[in-house]
Amino acid sequence: MTTLGEIKVEIPGRKEGDPVMTQEEYQTGTKIYFERCAGCHGVLRKGATGKPLTTDITRGLGYDHLHSFITYGSPAGMPNWGTSGELTEDQVDLMARYLLLTPPAPPEFGMPEMLASWKVIVKPEDRPTQKMNDIDIDNLFSTTLRDAGQVALIDGGTYEIKAVIDTGYAVHISRISASGRYLFVIGRDAKIVMIDLWMEKPGPVAEIKIGAEARSIETSKFEGWEDKYAIAGAYWPPQYVIMDGDTLEPKKIVSTRGNIYDEQVYHPEPRVAAILASHYKPEFIVNVKET
Repeated sequence: MTTLGEIKVEIPGRKEGDPVMTQEEYQTGTKIYFERCAGCHGVLRKGATGKPLTTDITRGLGYDHLHSFITYGSPAGMPNWGTSGELTEDQVDLMARYLLLTPPAPPEFGMPEMLASWKVIVKPEDRPTQKMNDIDIDNLFSTTLRDAGQVALIDGGTYEIKAVIDTGYAVHISRISASGRYLFVIGRDAKIVMIDLWMEKPGPVAEIKIGAEARSIETSKFEGWEDKYAIAGAYWPPQYVIMDGDTLEPKKIVSTRGNIYDEQVYHPEPRVAAILASHYKPEFIVNVKET
């Protein structure tokens, strides 16, 4: 499993009046939804930045409304997937039908799955004890090459590309460690890659997946705790993970599911967004969107 779009799913129990959709079409719709829609509307379609798309809403709107909305978008921020050419006419038709069906519930991703994905490529004791290159790491850009699943390390003074490193699907952000030695990269597939900038040619020294979809990674910055811990947050499952700062070994998983602060109703998908390390206390600040 790499992304939510590649998880094999079954169509939930059909109801009378449901649109006709084959298992293959449903799988394709799930993949398109993950790649294009889940970031705004939520994995379970309960809404996030974008409005909810649960079947009690979509069936009230109907196929024609959904087809037009997907095609033309809206001034409120919905992309015009059809007229822009991002989706074909057949894909727009498929997605309008897909939204009339109940979404699949993706599997959980706990400690066994994380440990199975965890790799220490170069052990800490086998890494350089001093910087082995002439890269100015105090003036270095980690540039996201999103569609290629890579980052480019670019010298901030000369704009020379020092390295291009494979990381994961749809790279989202890079975070530098407190010491400046390590670069942590996370993609939408929730894969984290830890890059050692002291190596003769910077490259990965550890990696792990912490879920099926994610956006955030950070490392400890407070004096005395520099580089000791890393933390990453997932959209799915809704959780954050504390890891060893040298190896990415997962230490603790914390679920963010709970009640919304104002209405005090349970939310199954509170997404972890930005995470910041405090410079004033040994703390992380975790932004949980829906609660």
